[in-house]
Amino acid sequence: MSLRLISSRPGSVQGASRSRLLWATAASVGPLSSPQQRAFMLLSGAGQPLRPRHKHILATYTAFIGPRSMGLHTTTFKRSPWPTGPVDTNAPIVAETRADPTLPGQTLTLFQKVKGFISFYKSGLKELVSNIKSVRKIKDRLAEGSPISRDELQILRRTPADKLRLVPFGFLVVVIPEIIPLTILLFPGICPSTCVTYGQVAKMAAKSDTKRTNLHAQAVARIEGLGLAPAEFANIKSLADVAQDGKGIFGLDSLARDDLQLVCRFLGLGGIGLLNDEAQLRTRLGAHLEYLRTDDGLLLAEQAVDRLGLTELHRACQERAIPSSGRSDEQLRLSLSDWTEMSRDLPILPIVWSRLALFNQLK
Repeated sequence: MSLRLISSRPGSVQGASRSRLLWATAASVGPLSSPQQRAFMLLSGAGQPLRPRHKHILATYTAFIGPRSMGLHTTTFKRSPWPTGPVDTNAPIVAETRADPTLPGQTLTLFQKVKGFISFYKSGLKELVSNIKSVRKIKDRLAEGSPISRDELQILRRTPADKLRLVPFGFLVVVIPEIIPLTILLFPGICPSTCVTYGQVAKMAAKSDTKRTNLHAQAVARIEGLGLAPAEFANIKSLADVAQDGKGIFGLDSLARDDLQLVCRFLGLGGIGLLNDEAQLRTRLGAHLEYLRTDDGLLLAEQAVDRLGLTELHRACQERAIPSSGRSDEQLRLSLSDWTEMSRDLPILPIVWSRLALFNQLK
């Protein structure tokens, strides 16, 4: 396990008080516009190693708040607002990374891999239980108008589905952990998000990117049928001009049925029978676009793109239909940064159409 203190200015860890934990805090940059906070400001900066004399800081935090799981095991940082008292914008961030045997750059024996998988799944279940306990507290803070972090937003988003997977997956971990890799290969939906490895995410991304390549051809034909060219989707200025022309493909309510299905398939939305229900599909797409708007705001406010771990980076890209298979870490961060910068000035749906129009060029 790797622990680091990431402070808002270099060297501030050395001046940390021994009588309290300096914890990262957040300040809202706008009113609540949905059950999730739209965005908030979280100051952070250069990292400093956690020295032995600073371990009491982490212990103080654990005793004061109790263990708090943010559910993103490869994000490499965790945050929470200071529970009481004034906000300290110079507070450091405690970072923690769970061991994932599928992350690149490791040389493991078969025994080490098996042991690593079992340990990873068990710690993932513990993390899920902690997340379930955290959901109510996060919702209570939202009801009070308090800001939340991106990590907490992901807990709210993922935990309800993870709860349904807890019992069957927990049974496998406790009784027959040896068959978990085979079970996940056959039934990938059985695995809670806290137990999904980087290797699984990368494989699912490769399959999704293959499907999106075919959808790209359909999107180009649709765009050209409207008298537009894919090149007009290549930058913020030209995309903004195209979106302002009032074409029906850029508004959620004005999307034709075929366009609605195309966009939802591209974003990985839908399910058995759902793609035939236009009303439900439009509602689900609207909720996903609103989530992306919120998540983009948090990524920008926290300046988090460069600190996302590989698993979470792939997830964020796949949620936005950004191709991730066969691309380097740096390319993915650049693409995600470009997306979040575009979302400052543009609605999300035109940005999705730009990914549809330029998908093969992004690979």
